[in-house]
Amino acid sequence: MSQTPHSPVGGIIFDLDGTLYVLRWFMKPLIFFRLFTESMRLFRFLAVRDTFAGKEMGTQERLLAAIGDEFGRREKISSDEARQWICGSFYPAFVAIMRFFRFSRPTLRRLLDGLRAKGTRLAVLSDYGCVKERLEKLGLPVSLFDMVSSCEAAGALKPHPRPFLAIAEKWGIVPGNILVIGDRGDTDGEAAKNAGMQFVMVSDALRVSPGALRWGKICRMLLP
Repeated sequence: MSQTPHSPVGGIIFDLDGTLYVLRWFMKPLIFFRLFTESMRLFRFLAVRDTFAGKEMGTQERLLAAIGDEFGRREKISSDEARQWICGSFYPAFVAIMRFFRFSRPTLRRLLDGLRAKGTRLAVLSDYGCVKERLEKLGLPVSLFDMVSSCEAAGALKPHPRPFLAIAEKWGIVPGNILVIGDRGDTDGEAAKNAGMQFVMVSDALRVSPGALRWGKICRMLLP
């Protein structure tokens, strides 16, 4: 699915987790440590959230309400309690651990500055919320990007194309001239395909899967 850009790139949409920072093996253990007494609840929440992948829920409120209803049903708690846990426990823990991944891509700032100097529009589109807060914890000023958003805020998780197409519309750039960079073919890659955008997959694995590229190669490709 991944490939080098085949047409002029006027804008780039970056995934956040595993793309703008290296996704280390200890990420989930860190969240588990922050939520030590609720680690199994975390597993169940992530499993529930995954069932909404690619579904069009219309708005963030409807999406979170549906996730809260199902999560609450599985946890035998009310929907309000479920949402309070998501907003008051999960997301604060997620934001807090970002500091452990600061500067894990040393060439990132140079890449972003170089792309901006070329006039390339830049966006971050994460599947999860609290994007600005997580970027700040990573040491990445929000001002580096033209747009910062989440699929959760749009009410349609990846690989639904609507959040991606909304960025293209705001930029006034045809989807085919927008490049999506992400670390997952099943979410980032499928979303790009569904939106008619180009896609490059980044991999930090010891053995890079076919079609994926190392971060350094992507940087050299975008800024020869």
